[in-house]
Amino acid sequence: MNEHSNHSNIDSVYNKESMRRRLERFSRFNISGLCPTLKDTQPHFFESFNESHFALMFEFDQTIKSVRTQPFSISYTDDKKKRLYTPDFSLTYCNKSICVVEVKHSKAIDEKTKRTHFLIEKALAKLGFKFSVLTEEDLPSRRALSNMKMILRNALSMKVVNDEHVNTLLDVLPSELTLQKAHAICDALNLNRNLICHFILKDYVKIGFSRDICSESILINNFMVMCDGRFN
Repeated sequence: MNEHSNHSNIDSVYNKESMRRRLERFSRFNISGLCPTLKDTQPHFFESFNESHFALMFEFDQTIKSVRTQPFSISYTDDKKKRLYTPDFSLTYCNKSICVVEVKHSKAIDEKTKRTHFLIEKALAKLGFKFSVLTEEDLPSRRALSNMKMILRNALSMKVVNDEHVNTLLDVLPSELTLQKAHAICDALNLNRNLICHFILKDYVKIGFSRDICSESILINNFMVMCDGRFN
């Protein structure tokens, strides 16, 4: 992808036709940016660190098929007044259910906010959508988030994942092994070591995120058929 295409892709995130407002660009006065994703055709836009952390978590949840940031605006009624609401995320699950997510800091949720969320939930229910409010209390530890970010970065660095290589590695992985042993197997088969990160991202194997990841970290073979019965 050339430089012009990269800029066009970023511009399309900041200027969504379905949005009722123009998204703010990066600046030192607001916390905003873009997160890489495999669950949308465009990067995820975030306006807080918590939003970026949840976007990262959604990448590792294999029950979620697709994720969109600030996907639409809906109207709801409050004291006979029409108001507009734009959610932070919409999650489409493998069972085709849709959950709309609002990210808030726990200290920002007072009785007025709870009432607003109740009205939004009622409006979304009419559309068949679930509604969830997530706060920093729903996030894992900083160490876990750091590990997840590293795994995602390494997995995405592969660009294209060869299904034949995936099947080859799945055939030889034992039920439990260290990360060092997994890398040794990749080296012996002349496979990219980052394929292990792809496996962790896709939940083919599990690793503990709450501790520092090192050569002695244990991997558990957790391969299962994905929701559509194919690798994705």
